Amino acid sequence: MSNQPDPINITVTVDTENITEANKKLMVVFSQGLGGPVEDPGHPENYTSEVQKNQKLTWTAVAKNGQTPVFFQNVKHEDGKSIMKEIKRGNGHNVYVAKVRNDNSVNNNDEEEYSIMIGMAGYEGISGSNENGPIVYLGNQVAYMDSYQNNIWHIVPNAPFEIEGIAGYNTTGVIAYSGNQVAYMDDYSSGQWHMLSNAPFTIEGISGENSRGAIIYSGNQVAYMNSNANNVWTPLANAPFSIEGITGRNSDGVLAYAGNQVAYMPNYSNNQWISATNAPFDIEGISGSNTNGTVIYAGNRVCRSNNGVWTEVANAPFIIEGIAGNSTRGPIVFSGPQVQYMSNYTENAWHAVANMPFDTRSFTIDPRLKLKIDGSR
Repeated sequence: MSNQPDPINITVTVDTENITEANKKLMVVFSQGLGGPVEDPGHPENYTSEVQKNQKLTWTAVAKNGQTPVFFQNVKHEDGKSIMKEIKRGNGHNVYVAKVRNDNSVNNNDEEEYSIMIGMAGYEGISGSNENGPIVYLGNQVAYMDSYQNNIWHIVPNAPFEIEGIAGYNTTGVIAYSGNQVAYMDDYSSGQWHMLSNAPFTIEGISGENSRGAIIYSGNQVAYMNSNANNVWTPLANAPFSIEGITGRNSDGVLAYAGNQVAYMPNYSNNQWISATNAPFDIEGISGSNTNGTVIYAGNRVCRSNNGVWTEVANAPFIIEGIAGNSTRGPIVFSGPQVQYMSNYTENAWHAVANMPFDTRSFTIDPRLKLKIDGSR
């Protein structure tokens, strides 16, 4: 008899035509398969899925009108016991998946509060650094800010696909991916996107920059392209875990994380992963490099790392959805259209810049949902 319990499938139905920030609790309804719980509309905080250890969870977002695309920006832990792991995008823009832990860290009747962010305008993300400013995207739209003093976003021509993630710096331009497609723009003035060879797998995340090429991953597989001109993907040794996020540059190697574990490969010729000091929390996003150190976040908490030492900085003023920057010059974070940066650790303060020049149409369902380990099964 298999120890793998049947998966749980949760449908998230969104009234895309009428949803606003004020009425979002009424416009999003959760339901769970045949015989499963159905939310009392307007009360997502009371919707509880009872789960078992090692169980797979899938959330699928659908529009009430059956037409408008709905994107899952994220599903993330908020409070209580950390029951879920391996939380990531599923097969499609409207799907997210996770797995219930199968160890002694969770017990019967533990509960976890988590949040879901949905959007109707596409995925959203950030790259760049405080040295040269951030790059942001929404759907196929991309914009950059190259001066905090001027505080102006510059919009470039749309990417050739709906973007799922970006990398790069304003000095050398942006790299974007969707599925196994990768495109780059290395000259904002020309406004031209150039397609690269298809990746050897469906990409789950990207890092790198145009002068030395991109780094991509899927599961525990990692590959890099050391030159856009050569246009060849080269595989690296598999990571020691199923990767949840990646950062780094081909000039000084790659870093990856899963949960609170971090591993890095500073030298491709040796092609060996080295375990770093565990992070003080389960990481939700990472940025930086082996030379300049990394910055990580979970919720509104942010840490920086140099020489294997993690140091927590002031909490961000919102629940973070993505991070850019590095430990040396500081992090940049965003939530919805809001972007803030920290460039002086002595001051230890966040500074807002102009909102992204996009209508993000993103909503976080809050109060949060709960998961419960059911001891009766």
